[in-house]
Amino acid sequence: MFNLDREPLFSGQPMLLEDLNEEDVQRLDIENLSVLSIDQVRETLPDVERQLSTLQAIVDEAHDMTEEIEILLESLPPEHPHVVEMSELLGGLVAHWQQTIAKIERHGARVAGLDPGRIEWYGVVDNHLMLYSWTCGESDIEWYYGLDESFSSRKPLIEA
Repeated sequence: MFNLDREPLFSGQPMLLEDLNEEDVQRLDIENLSVLSIDQVRETLPDVERQLSTLQAIVDEAHDMTEEIEILLESLPPEHPHVVEMSELLGGLVAHWQQTIAKIERHGARVAGLDPGRIEWYGVVDNHLMLYSWTCGESDIEWYYGLDESFSSRKPLIEA
């Protein structure tokens, strides 16, 4: 199933799942990760970017609503109809947030940060399991880093 003979032509070369090294294949079996090719990641980017924008708006609105509830609670009891209504609205925002995260995850992506917005996907680079990395303002998936590294250690993808 896996082609362990294929070596990368350049450091930073995106590869297919069958090019993954044996150690990382075992990690996949244990952690049940969704691993995508660079082409699959690029196909998902427009929708994931829209979902991330929605998520950022939800978080901003939830923050504002939480502050408003705190102010209301300074003068009203928790059971007051206006406090209850605001709390229910906040609960609806939390549900919307969860649904939006689920949509992002269905694309094999995960949210790495909200400000600025950052998204990651598991992929294979140089025969190893890595994270493809995208941040708001970038037009394409052009970066990756190792699972034990951080966003600040991103390296450029090199495509032949």
